Amino acid sequence: MGDSPELSVCIVTYERPEFLRRCLGSLARGLAPETEIVVVDASAEDRRDIADEFDHPVVYVHAPQLAGWMTRSRNEALRHVHGAIVSFLDDDVVLRPGWERALLDAFADPAVAAVSGRTCNGLPGEEHYAKPIGRLLEDGTLTDGFASSPDAPQAVDHGIGANMSFRRSVLADLGGFRDDYPGTALREDTDIFLRIRALGGRAVFAPDAAVDHLPAPHVRGARFDTRYKLYGRRNHMVLLARYDGIRSPMLRRWVRVQFRAIGRAGGLGARLKRLAVTVVGVGWGWFAALRSASWHPLPPRRDDALGRELRATLGAPADASA
Repeated sequence: MGDSPELSVCIVTYERPEFLRRCLGSLARGLAPETEIVVVDASAEDRRDIADEFDHPVVYVHAPQLAGWMTRSRNEALRHVHGAIVSFLDDDVVLRPGWERALLDAFADPAVAAVSGRTCNGLPGEEHYAKPIGRLLEDGTLTDGFASSPDAPQAVDHGIGANMSFRRSVLADLGGFRDDYPGTALREDTDIFLRIRALGGRAVFAPDAAVDHLPAPHVRGARFDTRYKLYGRRNHMVLLARYDGIRSPMLRRWVRVQFRAIGRAGGLGARLKRLAVTVVGVGWGWFAALRSASWHPLPPRRDDALGRELRATLGAPADASA
């Protein structure tokens, strides 16, 4: 391409063609003509015809070999972006008016390395959140609040994968996403924000960079089913072990929080089910952490072959691959 765009928007999708069509329609209406759109589709069927329905050009990448690995699809998208700012949106969101302008305004501060936008779920009262938004607490738990609507941008420790954006230069420095969070890829979004934090980068929550999240069904299983909860505990343990080390007091506190929560489940059957999910999820996470973390915090920068490749690709002049 010629002049580099200021913004590249990436959509990762898998077997949800109608949601992809709705999302792309929203982008075509809501983005500036020069903004780049990249779609990585891990579906079995090539659906570039959907991308071709819109006047706004779309870089469509058909990658069925990446099915089941969201973060690998995100890294594939990074091979095709040209913007100084790189955004990732889920395929089941639509933009609210002003999303792009609010996002770029947040990045006008050169100290900002990452932005999490507001992700609205249509739930009563979600615009109010009593806790600090997007924080990693001392007990290893995470606060949410990404549907809330504060009066101004807020500093955060982590963001939400459905609506998150980064400076291209920071993604280059990191060597892309860690792409070994399996299942529903829970915590892969938190991971990259915490790696940015470890580099000294600043992340903010920009409430005016808002999308409506209109959830699509999972291709396998359901949102928040037992499988989802098991992956959540497994991936959270790996996340904390990588960020703070396997011997981290934070990790031990988080495990205690999980077991204490068993008693708050309503009824004996619910407590037994939560006990089973907690024991299996924490045990699975412990063995996974032993393989993929260390006694001490891991360096935030990837230094494997893919990390070096993405660092070179993203660090090159933005139009060098045209």
